[in-house]
This record gives sequence, structure tokens and C-alpha cells, in this order.
Amino acid sequence: MTTPQLALVAACCTVLALLAVIAMVRELRGRIPDPAKPTSRLTGRVHRAKAELPEQWRSRWRYLVATSGGVTLLVWAYTGWPVHGLLAGAAVLGLPYVLHPGGAAQVRIERLEALGQWLNHLAGVHTAGISLPQTIRSSAKNAPAPIAANVRALAERLRTGMEAYDAFELFADELADGVSDHVVLLFQSHAVYKGPGLSDALEALAVTIHQQAADARDVEADRAKVRKSARLVSVVICTVVIGCMLNEAWSGWYQSPLGQIVLAFLGGAFAWTLTWLRRIARTQPDPRLIDPLLSNIVLSYAFGASDPRMPDRLPTGTTTGGTR
Repeated sequence: MTTPQLALVAACCTVLALLAVIAMVRELRGRIPDPAKPTSRLTGRVHRAKAELPEQWRSRWRYLVATSGGVTLLVWAYTGWPVHGLLAGAAVLGLPYVLHPGGAAQVRIERLEALGQWLNHLAGVHTAGISLPQTIRSSAKNAPAPIAANVRALAERLRTGMEAYDAFELFADELADGVSDHVVLLFQSHAVYKGPGLSDALEALAVTIHQQAADARDVEADRAKVRKSARLVSVVICTVVIGCMLNEAWSGWYQSPLGQIVLAFLGGAFAWTLTWLRRIARTQPDPRLIDPLLSNIVLSYAFGASDPRMPDRLPTGTTTGGTR
């Protein structure tokens, strides 16, 4: 490689190191998100990835990210090659997901059960004649843990004056599940038409969601052997790769500019393979009923911008039962 190329690589590596340090410091300090501000798509993915971990890992997420950044810098400094450090940091960050391949399915089941409990609570409170936004705001403090953050964010948006239709749309994007879309469609329908029978509809939908959660638990019990095999294969592959990298005869060639490029490609392919293996062992959520791309349109609409793609009201044919 020429001197300008080496300088470019060094500049890129410096930027990556600074980003790693910033991420490590931010996670150690902690962040308090604004519940009234919609989360970005990247932030939503990070939250969903964090939610897939068991509680003991989830509560130590900041330390996990900080440790990953620290390992990246230490291995980089020790070996003198950036890709070695990046792969080491990625291995630390991905270890919990390798050990717990069924986290996403368990999180989804717990979220469905919590959603059903929350709907039952809403149905009971709404019987007293309180409007739906007021009912949601009053339930925020006692919302079930798996959806507590989402319900609090929804309540805060309603409290700050955001249109109920738009707040419900953002709530659907955060949960990102076809089952929760049924709930949101019911909310949106009632927000537009103010029809009677909302409590009965909430109770009926809660029964359906509880049944879906029970069916999902039965399916996950059958997939336990698949997940155990996926975890075993992932651990064996990771052990073999680490052993090869510690062997100087195998890893010596990668200690060169060209070797770093090849190692980055192989590391990405290896990560994709583990991700593919993890997808085999997981259950996909129900297809979305609400287009997730509308979230950006809703955001602009909520702050006064007009967009011809954003309907002023629900599409024709929407009923209080939550169907389009």
C-alpha cells in the first residue's frame, strides 16, 4: 500500500477508536431519553436487541458495551492492527446472544402477555367513563414491565398534546408486531369515530392475545432442542475461530494491510453465519398490519408539516374492531 493509502486507513481507524470511546463513555454515564420524542429506527433496533437478552445481561448492558469498547482498544493497541480489535470487541458484545439464542421469542411472549394484561386494565378503567387517552395516561404508572417503557412514552406523547392517531402510530412502530398493530388499529378507530363498546372490544382482544401467547409458548417448547443445537454449534465454531487466531502460524498472514481487509471480510461472513443460525432458531413476529415507513410521515405531520401520503383519518372501512 502507498503512503496516502496507509494514511487514509490510519485516519479511518482513528475515527473508529474515537467512536468506540464515545460509545463507551455514553453507556457508562447512562442516557435519559425523552419519552415524548419518537425514537429513531437505529435506536429502536438497539432497544429490541437489548430486550432479547436475559434480565441479568440486560441490567448490565452499559457495562457490556463499555467492556466491548475497552477490549476493542486493548486488543488493537496490543496487536497493532485495528481489525483484530474490532473483531474482539464484537465477540464480547455478541457472546450473550450466542449463549441465549431464544431470547427474542421469550421477549415476544412476555410482551404479548403484558399487552393482554394492559388491555384488561384499560377495559376496566374505561368503564368508568374516562376517555381513551386519559385511560392510557392513568395506566402508565402500573403498566406491565415488558411494555412499561412503551406505554409511558405513549402516555407522555398524549399528555404533551400530540394527536392521538399519530401517537398510536408511533406506539405501533415501537412494538413492531402484527399483534400489537391490531391493538393500535382499535385505538385509532376509536380516536376517530368515538364509538361505543370500546371496553368490550378491549376485553375480547385481550382474550385473543392471551391465547396467542399460550400458543406461542407451546411452539417455543418444541423449538427448545433446535435452540440448544444452535447454541452448541455457535460455541464450538467460536472456540475454533479463537484458537486459530491465537495460533501465530494461522493468524500471522492477517497481520498485513491486505490481511486486515481479508480478515474483516471473513469476520463479517462469520458474523452473518451466526446471525443466520440464530434466525433458524427464532420465531418471527406476526406480519405488520401498519406500514412502518409511515413513522417518519407521522412525525412530520405531528409537528405541522403536510404530506399527501398521510391520511387525515382512517381509511374507509375501518371499524372499532380494529380492521382496515
